[in-house]
Amino acid sequence: MNSLPPLWANSAEASAWWQHLRSGSRSVLLLDYDGTLAPFHLDRFQAKPYPGVEDRLAVLARLPRVRLALVSGRSARELRGLVRSGIRLEIWGSHGWERLDADGAYQLFPMTPAHKALLQEVESEMARCGLGQTLEVKPSSLAIHWRQFDPPGQEKVRSAVESIFARLGDAVNLHLLPFDGGLELRSSDRTKGHAVRGIQKEEPDVPMAYLGDDLTDEDAFAAIGDRGLSFLVRSEVRPSCASYWLRPPKDLLDFLDCWIESAGAR
Repeated sequence: MNSLPPLWANSAEASAWWQHLRSGSRSVLLLDYDGTLAPFHLDRFQAKPYPGVEDRLAVLARLPRVRLALVSGRSARELRGLVRSGIRLEIWGSHGWERLDADGAYQLFPMTPAHKALLQEVESEMARCGLGQTLEVKPSSLAIHWRQFDPPGQEKVRSAVESIFARLGDAVNLHLLPFDGGLELRSSDRTKGHAVRGIQKEEPDVPMAYLGDDLTDEDAFAAIGDRGLSFLVRSEVRPSCASYWLRPPKDLLDFLDCWIESAGAR
């Protein structure tokens, strides 16, 4: 990772970027959900966007010059249920393993039978240990959440997961990868970076930005490269590959307002 990204509000590049969008015929805005558009919640189904975010997403989704997509570790259909109905956007879920288009077309990128079998085996083992309530079962991975526990409880869950995984082995290229509030058993064969590169292939030479907060977003930040800008959205900055830093919710809302004004201007 690079050093601490500078605040976007203090950036000399900001005005040039907005002018770039005004003069262009199209732009792509890619957004993580949890921790970026919505603050974390102990119950993941209650993680709602910051006030004002959905109103801005609704406007962005109607702009003909904007391609709007969410790129999340959540399953695509679960995330679709958390966003206000009527907002037409595409969703790349499960760290790029799923694609749900705005018109409802769905794609799950292929996994091997061994990949699926190991996920099912870990899920069964966790249930036998009495930890089934910590699991988020996704189409291509298992997320183990411990945000709701105190530190000793979190350590108990972590130890159980690591013990199960060590016993079952890593024969199918699955890894225990950390995220803010837990661990996820998933393959690194696809990441959020694959979602970004897939969209880049479909939108060559189009200005693009990615907003995210977590370690899982670093693959997307790196994938943007010099094709666009990447933004770390957090109350406190940390080392990151992101180009710039936005503090939620004010900086985030201001950024979305500027995208609306610039990409909608004619």
